[in-house]
Amino acid sequence: MYDETYAGDYPWWRHDPAYEVGALTDRTVLDRLTHLVLVDGRLVDVWTEPVRGTRWQPHADRFDAERRPPAPPPTPRWQRALDWLAGVCGGPAAVRALDAEPLSDDGWAPPPDLEPGDHGRLEAAHDLLAAVAERWFSPEDLVAFRRALLRLWQEDPDTVRHAPTAAHLAGGICWAVGKANGCFHPQGGLRIGLLKDALDLHPSPSTYGAVVRRALVGYRSCGEDQRSRPDGAPTLLPLGRADLLTSTTRAQLVAVRRRAEAARDAEARAA
Repeated sequence: MYDETYAGDYPWWRHDPAYEVGALTDRTVLDRLTHLVLVDGRLVDVWTEPVRGTRWQPHADRFDAERRPPAPPPTPRWQRALDWLAGVCGGPAAVRALDAEPLSDDGWAPPPDLEPGDHGRLEAAHDLLAAVAERWFSPEDLVAFRRALLRLWQEDPDTVRHAPTAAHLAGGICWAVGKANGCFHPQGGLRIGLLKDALDLHPSPSTYGAVVRRALVGYRSCGEDQRSRPDGAPTLLPLGRADLLTSTTRAQLVAVRRRAEAARDAEARAA
């Protein structure tokens, strides 16, 4: 039994306003170290205090270590490579379906039944994309630019409408899709300044390019953490859209997939 008649000098925490007799079950008030005082086998006092800094802390540390779950095993390198590919291509299914065939040229045809302003914006942006591609990019890059323009209109038309000019929109598409295919320095040989000068843009194309990328990615996870990029893999801006990747880029990704799958299969055989 607990003797409440004891009126001796209590420790300082017994005088704390937060202390209440019988509050032993309230873990928000009491801490881990509990003291019980017995006189002739009768409980006359009980209090708690933080265990840190006391001679009982090693016991608390040991109990914590016993309860702590073991650290998960590190993710295999082949799995990190496949995860990175999934972010670049748009998921595991897209990685499995990846091939190195050239993008098929669907030609250019703006969506039907457009408002005159929207039709003019799309046509102007496409003309600029075609002019830039003819000078510095490949015909397959132009196919990817066209697809990106149509995807933007289908999924986030405000990105098309709210661009300050058609040149900003075209520059943003060239930047995002070009970075996704490793066209620009340091991965590729092109400089962003060439694109800026060709389109007479005062801000860098990357300014509206970031807006374009957000619209193309949407709410999907696309491997923003480039630290997971495998050794030897190209430095690419993840868009999560394999249909915007040229055959040159996809050939590099197919090689990464092949090596990752070979490492996975070898590990499974050795298990």
